[in-house]
This record gives sequence, C-alpha cells and structure tokens, in this order.
Amino acid sequence: MLISIIIPVYNVSRYIERCLLSVMNQSYKNIECILVDDATPDDSMETAKEILNNYPEKNAVKIIHHTENKGLAAARNTGVKVSTGDYIFFLDSDDEIAPDCIETLVALTENQTVDFVIGEIKVTGNKRNSYPQLLLQEGNYSEPRFIFTSFLNRKWYEMAWNKLIKRNFFIEQNSWFEEGILHEDTLWSFQFALSAQTMAVTHLPTYYYHIQNNSITQKKSAGNIASFYIVLEKIIQLSCRENLFDSYKELPVYLEKQRVYFLKSLLRGNFDRQYIREQRDKINQLYEHSVWNKSKRNLEFLLKDFALRLMEMSV
Repeated sequence: MLISIIIPVYNVSRYIERCLLSVMNQSYKNIECILVDDATPDDSMETAKEILNNYPEKNAVKIIHHTENKGLAAARNTGVKVSTGDYIFFLDSDDEIAPDCIETLVALTENQTVDFVIGEIKVTGNKRNSYPQLLLQEGNYSEPRFIFTSFLNRKWYEMAWNKLIKRNFFIEQNSWFEEGILHEDTLWSFQFALSAQTMAVTHLPTYYYHIQNNSITQKKSAGNIASFYIVLEKIIQLSCRENLFDSYKELPVYLEKQRVYFLKSLLRGNFDRQYIREQRDKINQLYEHSVWNKSKRNLEFLLKDFALRLMEMSV
C-alpha cells in the first residue's frame, strides 16, 4: 500500500529538517513524500534538498512549486492532486511524526478498509493552550452517525494532520480545503466528519505537534477574526441546508463553543472596544437567525456570555 505524505512548505527554515527527517526515517517504506513549496521566501527548500541528497529514498519525493503564495489550504489541495497513494497523510512542516507513525496507522487498514485512521498526538511548546484529546476507544467504527456526533462532542480533534485518509474517499466526497481563509481545518473537519462512513482509532502516539507562539493560529489578527466568522457562517449554512439541527441535538452546543472561542479570540487580540462590539454583534446576529431560534440556549452559555461581557468592559 502506497502512502502519500503531503507537506506544505512556507517560511519554515528552522523546522524543515526535523520534519523531513521524521519522514525519511519511517519504519514503513512504501511512501511518496510530496513537498509543496508555497513560494516560500526563505531557504526552506534549499535546506530540504540538501537533506534529500543524503537519503536513498529521495527519488520517492515530489517537489511542487507554487509561483505565488496561496496559503496552507491551497498547498494541501495541490498535494492531493499530484498524489498517487492509496492513502494520504497531511504533515505540517514545523511538526514531525513518530518513527513508526505510518506503520502504526496502516496496520489499522489491513483487516478492514476505512475512510480514515486517527492516532494520538503529543504536544510540545506553549502548554497554556489546550487541545482536544483523542477520547474514543481504540478500534474500528462503522456508524456514520456516531462518527459525526463524536466529532461534535470533541471526542477527536479537528486538525487535518495526523489522519491517514483514503485518497479515493477524499476525492469522491469533494473534501477539498477552502482556499483563501484561515481556520480552514475547522470547516474542513466538520464537512469531513459529516461524510465519513468508517474510521479507526489508535492511542499510540503518531504525531508530535510543536506549538509556535508566532504562528498564524496563535495570533489574533483582524484577518483571523474575519476568517473564523466565514467558517462559522459556512458551517451554519451547511447545517441548515442539510437539516442537521433536527437530526443532531449536539450541534447547537458545538456551535456555542465555537462562538465562545470566537469571542475569546476578539478579547485576546489588540482590538479597540468598538471593533470588539461590532464583531460580537455580527456573530450574535448570525446565531440569532440560524442557531438560537432552533433550540433553547443552555444556561452554561448564558453565564459564559455574561462573563465575556465583563471581560469586554475591561478592554
């Protein structure tokens, strides 16, 4: 079975060696590594090429160049389009994978073909940030409703990386990343979880996630806020179109938590009070029309709203 590991590359000169060596040293050898140079302005690609010259597996590496910077989503989409593997695996270029990552994940596809396999992650860096744990039991799951509800209940993480995904399933379900926005993983994972029919889970650590304090997701810029609003708007539109509010009682709580994160991001950024008020009113209007009129709001989130308003007053 051939596995395609897709690595977008942009401004990661300090980390690309660590990332690429973790792929070159995999215990599973039937791998094609796809480096997508997203018009990186630094010497990341030069460093990568120097590393590859020392490895016999270098012929299994494809290097694709974007003539202009298109963003993470576009780079991942490019990688999928040129991949030829039975399964694909997304790896961010400032992270790394365990030496037996691919071997471990592939083993869960041998007895039963699944749409995707998910493994455990180890987080290093800024421990103040919490990330959802993998709370599902090990094993195979073939109930689409359970897969989606477990996602809504945050039983497995939304990031695209560290998931071994059947390539044919990705293509057939039109699981392309939305280009031109941030928080693309949130939108992608919601759609992906909704379409998945089967999955497998292992609690063996397969991915090492290194938090960079200066990363795009850590910075709360106006662009970050605007993108997150677009993502929530698209999720709500999809939910209304597919009548998901009638089918999944977990959905309003999931969306409430996303709204809380949106408001916290506003308060963490260096925004003036007027901008914060405008964005808060905007997200509230979206929820009033599409979420809150479909279910009674939980007291927990009413209290969180009160606490967030107090925080807003102190800005």
